[in-house]
Amino acid sequence: MFTMAGCFFGELSYLSPSARDVTKGMFVPSLRGKGATANAIALFGAIITPYNLFLHSALVLSRKTPRSDKSIRAACRYFLIECSLAFVVAFLINVAVVIVAGSICSANNLSPADAGACGDLTLQSAPLLLRNVLGRSSSVVYAVALLASGQSTEISCTFAGQVIMQGFLDIKMKNWVRNLITRVIAIAPSLIVSIVSGPSGAGKLIILSSVLLHDLVMAGRRALIKTQALTSGVTVAEKQSGASVV
Repeated sequence: MFTMAGCFFGELSYLSPSARDVTKGMFVPSLRGKGATANAIALFGAIITPYNLFLHSALVLSRKTPRSDKSIRAACRYFLIECSLAFVVAFLINVAVVIVAGSICSANNLSPADAGACGDLTLQSAPLLLRNVLGRSSSVVYAVALLASGQSTEISCTFAGQVIMQGFLDIKMKNWVRNLITRVIAIAPSLIVSIVSGPSGAGKLIILSSVLLHDLVMAGRRALIKTQALTSGVTVAEKQSGASVV
Protein backbone atom coordinates (compact mmCIF):
# COMPACT_ATOMS: atom_id res chain seq x y z
CA MET A 1 0.00 0.00 0.00
CA PHE A 2 2.77 2.43 0.92
CA THR A 3 4.64 1.58 -2.31
CA MET A 4 1.57 2.37 -4.37
CA ALA A 5 0.87 5.49 -2.32
CA GLY A 6 4.42 6.72 -2.86
CA CYS A 7 4.09 6.17 -6.61
CA PHE A 8 0.83 8.09 -6.86
CA PHE A 9 2.10 10.96 -4.70
CA GLY A 10 5.23 11.08 -6.85
CA GLU A 11 3.06 11.20 -9.96
CA LEU A 12 0.98 13.92 -8.32
CA SER A 13 4.05 16.09 -7.72
CA TYR A 14 5.14 15.51 -11.33
CA LEU A 15 1.79 16.60 -12.77
CA SER A 16 1.35 19.67 -10.51
CA PRO A 17 -2.44 19.93 -10.92
CA SER A 18 -4.32 23.19 -10.42
CA ALA A 19 -4.99 23.82 -6.72
CA ARG A 20 -8.21 25.61 -7.63
CA ASP A 21 -9.55 22.63 -9.58
CA VAL A 22 -8.51 20.19 -6.85
CA THR A 23 -10.22 22.25 -4.14
CA LYS A 24 -13.37 22.59 -6.23
CA GLY A 25 -13.47 18.87 -6.92
CA MET A 26 -13.04 17.99 -3.24
CA PHE A 27 -15.56 20.37 -1.72
CA VAL A 28 -18.11 21.00 -4.49
CA PRO A 29 -19.87 17.66 -5.08
CA SER A 30 -20.78 16.70 -8.62
CA LEU A 31 -21.54 13.46 -10.44
CA ARG A 32 -20.89 13.55 -14.15
CA GLY A 33 -20.63 10.80 -16.69
CA LYS A 34 -22.05 7.32 -17.02
CA GLY A 35 -21.87 5.27 -13.83
CA ALA A 36 -20.64 8.17 -11.67
CA THR A 37 -23.17 7.47 -8.91
CA ALA A 38 -22.24 3.79 -8.73
CA ASN A 39 -18.54 4.67 -8.66
CA ALA A 40 -19.06 7.11 -5.78
CA ILE A 41 -21.01 4.54 -3.76
CA ALA A 42 -18.42 1.86 -4.56
CA LEU A 43 -15.61 4.12 -3.36
CA PHE A 44 -17.34 4.53 -0.01
CA GLY A 45 -17.88 0.77 0.28
CA ALA A 46 -14.28 0.02 -0.64
CA ILE A 47 -12.90 2.25 2.13
CA ILE A 48 -15.36 1.53 4.96
CA THR A 49 -15.87 -2.21 4.67
CA PRO A 50 -18.51 -3.89 6.87
CA TYR A 51 -16.21 -6.44 8.47
CA ASN A 52 -14.20 -3.60 10.02
CA LEU A 53 -17.09 -3.01 12.41
CA PHE A 54 -16.38 -6.43 13.95
CA LEU A 55 -12.63 -6.59 13.32
CA HIS A 56 -11.83 -3.35 15.13
CA SER A 57 -14.04 -4.31 18.06
CA ALA A 58 -12.18 -7.62 18.36
CA LEU A 59 -8.82 -5.82 18.24
CA VAL A 60 -9.88 -3.55 21.09
CA LEU A 61 -11.10 -6.48 23.18
CA SER A 62 -7.82 -8.35 22.62
CA ARG A 63 -5.88 -5.69 24.55
CA LYS A 64 -6.94 -6.95 27.98
CA THR A 65 -8.25 -3.57 29.08
CA PRO A 66 -9.14 -3.37 32.81
CA ARG A 67 -12.89 -3.09 33.39
CA SER A 68 -12.84 0.40 34.81
CA ASP A 69 -14.36 3.59 33.49
CA LYS A 70 -10.97 5.28 33.09
CA SER A 71 -9.38 2.34 31.25
CA ILE A 72 -12.33 1.92 28.91
CA ARG A 73 -12.32 5.62 28.06
CA ALA A 74 -8.58 5.42 27.32
CA ALA A 75 -9.08 2.37 25.08
CA CYS A 76 -11.87 4.13 23.18
CA ARG A 77 -9.69 7.23 22.78
CA TYR A 78 -6.74 5.27 21.35
CA PHE A 79 -9.11 3.31 19.12
CA LEU A 80 -10.51 6.58 17.78
CA ILE A 81 -7.00 7.84 17.04
CA GLU A 82 -6.06 4.61 15.23
CA CYS A 83 -9.20 4.62 13.10
CA SER A 84 -8.84 8.32 12.31
CA LEU A 85 -5.25 7.87 11.15
CA ALA A 86 -6.21 4.89 8.99
CA PHE A 87 -9.09 6.76 7.37
CA VAL A 88 -6.96 9.87 6.78
CA VAL A 89 -4.26 7.82 5.04
CA ALA A 90 -6.86 5.99 2.93
CA PHE A 91 -8.54 9.30 2.08
CA LEU A 92 -5.28 10.91 0.97
CA ILE A 93 -4.38 7.92 -1.20
CA ASN A 94 -7.79 7.94 -2.87
CA VAL A 95 -7.55 11.69 -3.42
CA ALA A 96 -4.14 11.24 -5.05
CA VAL A 97 -5.46 8.47 -7.33
CA VAL A 98 -8.47 10.53 -8.43
CA ILE A 99 -6.39 13.67 -9.03
CA VAL A 100 -3.78 11.76 -11.04
CA ALA A 101 -6.45 10.06 -13.13
CA GLY A 102 -8.25 13.34 -13.76
CA SER A 103 -5.05 15.21 -14.65
CA ILE A 104 -3.75 12.58 -17.05
CA CYS A 105 -7.03 11.75 -18.75
CA SER A 106 -7.96 15.41 -19.25
CA ALA A 107 -4.67 16.29 -20.94
CA ASN A 108 -4.80 17.55 -24.52
CA ASN A 109 -1.81 15.57 -25.81
CA LEU A 110 -3.12 12.04 -25.15
CA SER A 111 -2.35 9.38 -27.70
CA PRO A 112 -5.33 7.52 -29.21
CA ALA A 113 -4.44 4.43 -27.16
CA ASP A 114 -4.27 6.36 -23.89
CA ALA A 115 -7.48 8.22 -24.71
CA GLY A 116 -9.25 4.90 -25.20
CA ALA A 117 -7.84 3.58 -21.92
CA CYS A 118 -8.99 6.70 -20.06
CA GLY A 119 -12.48 6.24 -21.47
CA ASP A 120 -12.81 3.01 -19.50
CA LEU A 121 -10.16 2.69 -16.78
CA THR A 122 -9.78 -0.90 -15.59
CA LEU A 123 -7.14 -2.89 -13.74
CA GLN A 124 -5.54 -3.55 -17.12
CA SER A 125 -5.27 0.09 -18.18
CA ALA A 126 -4.66 1.75 -14.79
CA PRO A 127 -0.82 1.40 -14.95
CA LEU A 128 -0.76 4.24 -17.50
CA LEU A 129 -1.42 6.57 -14.55
CA LEU A 130 2.04 5.75 -13.16
CA ARG A 131 3.95 5.83 -16.42
CA ASN A 132 5.54 9.24 -15.79
CA VAL A 133 7.13 8.04 -12.54
CA LEU A 134 7.84 4.36 -13.21
CA GLY A 135 8.11 4.22 -16.99
CA ARG A 136 7.81 0.74 -18.49
CA SER A 137 7.96 -0.90 -15.06
CA SER A 138 4.63 0.67 -14.05
CA SER A 139 2.69 -2.47 -14.96
CA VAL A 140 4.94 -4.72 -12.87
CA VAL A 141 4.87 -2.45 -9.81
CA TYR A 142 1.11 -2.04 -10.13
CA ALA A 143 0.63 -5.83 -10.33
CA VAL A 144 2.80 -6.44 -7.25
CA ALA A 145 0.91 -3.75 -5.33
CA LEU A 146 -2.43 -5.30 -6.28
CA LEU A 147 -1.22 -8.73 -5.15
CA ALA A 148 -0.03 -7.35 -1.81
CA SER A 149 -3.29 -5.45 -1.36
CA GLY A 150 -5.29 -8.59 -2.06
CA GLN A 151 -3.29 -10.59 0.46
CA SER A 152 -3.76 -7.89 3.11
CA THR A 153 -7.50 -7.85 2.49
CA GLU A 154 -7.74 -11.64 2.69
CA ILE A 155 -5.87 -11.72 6.00
CA SER A 156 -8.12 -9.11 7.59
CA CYS A 157 -11.27 -10.74 6.15
CA THR A 158 -10.19 -14.15 7.46
CA PHE A 159 -9.60 -12.78 10.95
CA ALA A 160 -12.90 -10.89 10.90
CA GLY A 161 -14.72 -13.99 9.69
CA GLN A 162 -13.28 -16.03 12.55
CA VAL A 163 -14.38 -13.38 15.05
CA ILE A 164 -17.90 -13.38 13.62
CA MET A 165 -18.14 -17.18 13.57
CA GLN A 166 -16.93 -17.49 17.15
CA GLY A 167 -19.04 -14.64 18.45
CA PHE A 168 -22.34 -15.29 16.68
CA LEU A 169 -22.25 -18.97 15.74
CA ASP A 170 -19.71 -20.41 18.22
CA ILE A 171 -17.89 -22.12 15.34
CA LYS A 172 -14.15 -22.70 15.66
CA MET A 173 -11.95 -23.90 12.80
CA LYS A 174 -8.31 -24.66 12.25
CA ASN A 175 -6.40 -21.86 10.57
CA TRP A 176 -5.70 -23.75 7.34
CA VAL A 177 -9.35 -24.81 6.96
CA ARG A 178 -10.58 -21.28 7.52
CA ASN A 179 -8.01 -19.84 5.11
CA LEU A 180 -8.89 -22.40 2.44
CA ILE A 181 -12.63 -21.79 2.67
CA THR A 182 -12.40 -18.00 2.67
CA ARG A 183 -9.95 -17.91 -0.24
CA VAL A 184 -12.04 -20.27 -2.35
CA ILE A 185 -15.16 -18.21 -1.69
CA ALA A 186 -13.32 -14.99 -2.53
CA ILE A 187 -11.28 -16.14 -5.52
CA ALA A 188 -13.65 -18.54 -7.32
CA PRO A 189 -16.32 -15.99 -8.39
CA SER A 190 -13.68 -13.45 -9.43
CA LEU A 191 -11.77 -16.04 -11.43
CA ILE A 192 -14.91 -17.27 -13.21
CA VAL A 193 -16.04 -13.75 -14.12
CA SER A 194 -12.54 -12.81 -15.33
CA ILE A 195 -12.33 -15.89 -17.56
CA VAL A 196 -15.84 -15.52 -18.98
CA SER A 197 -16.13 -11.73 -19.32
CA GLY A 198 -12.51 -10.56 -19.41
CA PRO A 199 -11.17 -7.29 -17.95
CA SER A 200 -14.43 -5.40 -18.45
CA GLY A 201 -16.37 -8.02 -16.49
CA ALA A 202 -13.78 -7.97 -13.70
CA GLY A 203 -14.07 -4.20 -13.47
CA LYS A 204 -17.86 -4.36 -13.25
CA LEU A 205 -17.60 -7.06 -10.57
CA ILE A 206 -15.35 -4.82 -8.48
CA ILE A 207 -17.85 -1.95 -8.71
CA LEU A 208 -20.78 -4.25 -7.89
CA SER A 209 -19.07 -5.86 -4.92
CA SER A 210 -18.07 -2.46 -3.52
CA VAL A 211 -21.66 -1.20 -3.86
CA LEU A 212 -22.85 -4.28 -1.98
CA LEU A 213 -20.26 -3.61 0.72
CA HIS A 214 -21.65 -0.10 1.08
CA ASP A 215 -25.15 -1.51 1.59
CA LEU A 216 -23.86 -4.02 4.13
CA VAL A 217 -22.13 -1.23 6.04
CA MET A 218 -25.44 0.61 6.32
CA ALA A 219 -27.25 -2.54 7.47
CA GLY A 220 -24.56 -3.43 10.01
CA ARG A 221 -24.43 0.11 11.35
CA ARG A 222 -28.18 0.22 11.90
CA ALA A 223 -28.04 -3.09 13.79
CA LEU A 224 -25.18 -1.91 16.00
CA ILE A 225 -26.83 1.42 16.78
CA LYS A 226 -30.09 -0.32 17.65
CA THR A 227 -28.27 -2.80 19.90
CA GLN A 228 -26.28 -0.12 21.70
CA ALA A 229 -29.43 1.96 22.19
CA LEU A 230 -30.84 -0.77 24.43
CA THR A 231 -29.84 0.34 27.91
CA SER A 232 -30.45 -3.16 29.22
CA GLY A 233 -27.51 -4.40 27.16
CA VAL A 234 -25.06 -1.76 28.41
CA THR A 235 -23.13 -3.02 31.41
CA VAL A 236 -19.84 -1.12 31.29
CA ALA A 237 -20.57 2.17 33.03
CA GLU A 238 -22.99 5.06 33.25
CA LYS A 239 -22.45 8.78 33.46
CA GLN A 240 -23.89 10.74 36.34
CA SER A 241 -26.46 12.24 33.99
CA GLY A 242 -27.80 8.75 33.30
CA ALA A 243 -26.53 8.46 29.73
CA SER A 244 -25.14 5.05 28.90
CA VAL A 245 -21.45 4.64 28.13
CA VAL A 246 -20.33 1.73 25.97
